Amino acid sequence: MLDPSLLCLDPGAMTDFRAATLADLPAAAALSARIGWNQTPADWRQFLEDGAVRALADDDANCLAATAAVLPYGRDLAWISMVLVRPDRRREGLATTLMRWAIEHLNGTACIALDATPAGQPVYRRLGFVDVFGFTRWALPAGLRSLPTATRPIAPEDWPALLALDATAFGAPRGALLRRFAARQPAAALTTPDRRGFVLAREGRGAPQIGPVVAPDAQTALALVAAAQQALAMPALIDLNDAARDLATLLGATAQRSFTRMTLGAPPPGDPSQNFVLAGPEFG
Repeated sequence: MLDPSLLCLDPGAMTDFRAATLADLPAAAALSARIGWNQTPADWRQFLEDGAVRALADDDANCLAATAAVLPYGRDLAWISMVLVRPDRRREGLATTLMRWAIEHLNGTACIALDATPAGQPVYRRLGFVDVFGFTRWALPAGLRSLPTATRPIAPEDWPALLALDATAFGAPRGALLRRFAARQPAAALTTPDRRGFVLAREGRGAPQIGPVVAPDAQTALALVAAAQQALAMPALIDLNDAARDLATLLGATAQRSFTRMTLGAPPPGDPSQNFVLAGPEFG
């Protein structure tokens, strides 16, 4: 459980923070780029449209000083994302203040989740978060060979079945997010003919990112990733559940960085064994 005292914000602590707006998108994207992340303005727009973003601006008008975002997925699950502090503004308590805002903002949600880097993991543990599972970001080479499992483009009539499949695997409905991913990279929005698996992708600042991939088994997941990467026709990134890391070898992928999924509150919903490739640490 979280120590209730951690939710008692200093009334003056958030004075300089404000709700972000669409006008902040370039400066928000500049912050994530400065830190080396892969988000684009389209990703930041999704945080604003589907959740809430808190921001701190300062004399550097081209780059925000700090941010945090929350993404509710119904009443039972919500995500904390984009807790970022510009390097020159670190060690001022900004990240802790933003985390307390995010937790308070999501008060009443059964399970609050986030995906932590190794550096952030101890901080979140002190706030009451517990480890759930690990995953790794991998870089895929260009030109993966196709695999025997058939895939086809997602059609409008496929969405009800695919969204139900995703809600079971992820643990909460996130139809708006997935439909936006499909619109951003339609060539890589693929399903199996029986609708038992699907893959989506989106463009990134440095490389496109494939995910999520929900599938009944590893072979189907492997075929979906290969088909999406062929459609993108360039190197791409995937965030692969460590329970399925053997797929990385089969895909010829190179490890980039590790994460730990952490939660606060009720046990996390969903079935990670079907969620082979995640949507990304910012989206869950």
